[in-house]
Amino acid sequence: MNKKIIGFLILSLIAGGAQTFAFDNTNILVEQAVNHIYQQRYHDAHRVLKEAYEKSPRHPGVHFNLGRLFEQTGNFEEALKEYRIAASLDNSMVAARRGIARCAVELKRIRAEEIAKGAKLLQPQQQMQVRQQMPIQPQSQAQPQPQQQYAPAPIVTQVFTATNDLKLPTLPARVIQNVSKITGEDKAEGLINSGKTAEAKKLLDDILDKNPDSPKGHFLMGKILSNEGNLFPAISHLEEALRVDEKFYDAYYLLGRNYSRVNLLEDSLKNYITYYSVRPQATVALEIGRVYETMANSIMANEYYAKANAMNPGNPNLQMRMTETASNLANDLYLRASHAFSVNQFKEAYNLFSQAVDTGNLSEGAKRDALRKIEIARFRLMEEVQRTAAARQGFAATQKNYAATSLKYYQLADAGLRNSYTEGLTVEWRGYIAKKFVRYGRDVLLMIKELDRDELDYMSFPENSYKLNKHYNNQPIFLLETQKGGFPNFIRQGRMITFNGKTEWKYYDILNEMSSPVRVPVFEFIAAYPDARR
Repeated sequence: MNKKIIGFLILSLIAGGAQTFAFDNTNILVEQAVNHIYQQRYHDAHRVLKEAYEKSPRHPGVHFNLGRLFEQTGNFEEALKEYRIAASLDNSMVAARRGIARCAVELKRIRAEEIAKGAKLLQPQQQMQVRQQMPIQPQSQAQPQPQQQYAPAPIVTQVFTATNDLKLPTLPARVIQNVSKITGEDKAEGLINSGKTAEAKKLLDDILDKNPDSPKGHFLMGKILSNEGNLFPAISHLEEALRVDEKFYDAYYLLGRNYSRVNLLEDSLKNYITYYSVRPQATVALEIGRVYETMANSIMANEYYAKANAMNPGNPNLQMRMTETASNLANDLYLRASHAFSVNQFKEAYNLFSQAVDTGNLSEGAKRDALRKIEIARFRLMEEVQRTAAARQGFAATQKNYAATSLKYYQLADAGLRNSYTEGLTVEWRGYIAKKFVRYGRDVLLMIKELDRDELDYMSFPENSYKLNKHYNNQPIFLLETQKGGFPNFIRQGRMITFNGKTEWKYYDILNEMSSPVRVPVFEFIAAYPDARR
C-alpha cells in the first residue's frame, strides 16, 4: 500500500479520536448566538452558529436559531428550510413549527405582491391578450370559489435530512455590508490588541460619552484598567457592562479575576462560577479552586481541581496542585477535629476525624491519634444518648398529652372554676426549679411559674423574675410532686422545665426561710423536658 495513503489513514484516525474526546460546547455556542441575535449582532450570530453547525450538524437548536437569524434578516426561504430541519430533528419543538407557519405566510405575501406588481407593469393590450387566452367557463357551471386559507404542510418527523445535505447558507448581502463597517468598539479592541492602549482609552472615552450603555465599551475600558492595575475602576466598568447586557460572559471572568486580586473572594467566586456554568474550561476551574483554597475550603478546592484535571488530564501542574490540596484537606480536617474534641463537641469531632482518615492523606501518627479519638468520641456520644434519653422521652410524653388546659396561675384561687372541674385539670406550664426536697417520702419541687403577658398584667408584675425572698410571697410559686425517684435525671435546682402536671386543688403548708408556714398549690407530676432557653 502507498505510504502516503497509510499516513493519511493514521492522521485521520488520530483526528477522529481527538474529535471524539473533545469537549462539546455546542450548547454554549447556541447561547452566545441567541445573545447576538437579541442584540442584533447578526454577523457575530452567523459566525457562532456556523461553528456550532460544524461541531453538531444535527443539533436542533442550531437550526432553530439559524431560522430565527434568517427570518430576522429577511431571508424567509432559508429560514423556512432551517425551521423545517429543526422540527424534523426534534418533533416536540413547537417554536420551530410556528416559525414554519410565519415564514410560509411571509413568502406567500411576497409572491402575491410580486405578481400584483408584475401585472401592473403589463400594457393594457397585453392584459387583454392574457384575458383572451384564459379559458371561459360556462356561467351555469360557475360556482363561487371559497377563499383558500393557508395551512402549513405537515411535517413528517420520521424523515430526517441527511447530514451531507445540510448546507449553511450565507447572510444576505445587505446584512454583511452593514456589519462589515468597523464600529468604534471594534477599532478600540484592535488598538488594545496592538498595544496602543492610550489611543484605545481615548477612543473609548468618546464612545462611552456618546453611548453610556455600550456593554462592549465598558468591557474594553475595564480590560484596559485591569491591565493597568486600577482594579476598582475596572470593576466598576465591568459591572456596568453586565448591567446593560447580563449575558456579556467575558465580563464575568474578568470580574472574577479582579475581585480575587482585591481579596473580595465571595464576589470573585460568584462571577467565576457564573462564567464557568456557561463556558466550562479547565483554566477557569483551576482559578475557582485557587479561590476556594485561599478561603481555606479545601473540599471545594479539591472538587474544582478535579474538574480541571478531568478537562485537561495529565497536566503536571494540576496533579501537583491536587496532591497538595488533598494533603492540606486532610490536615485541615484533623486540626478542626482536634479542636472540637478539646471542647467536648464529640459529634463534630467524630465526623471530622472520620473524614480526615477517609482522605487517606494523614501521616501515620496523625492517623493513629484520629482513630483513637474516634473511639473515645463514639463512647462519649453513646453516654450522651443515654443521658438525654429521659429528656427525649419526656418531650415525647408531654407532646402526646393533648388534655393540657391553658390554666392561668391566678385561676387556682377561683372557687367557681374549681367547682366546674371537681376532678382536677391537667396543665402544661413552663417553670423554674427553685428548690428540691422530700416531703412524706415523696420528691417535691418548689417551682416558680413563668407568667404570660395576661398573667403579668393581672398580677401587676412588671416582668418575670425567678428570685425568692425569705417570705416566699413575691412570686407565683407552686409545688410539683411525684413518688420517690419519679423525677427524670435532668430535674435539678436552677433549671427551667416545661411539664405536664395535674391539679386536684390541693394545697400544702411548707416553711419559708423565716420558718413560717406558707400555703402553696400542688400539682402531680406527669412528664417534663428541659428547656434550653435558660
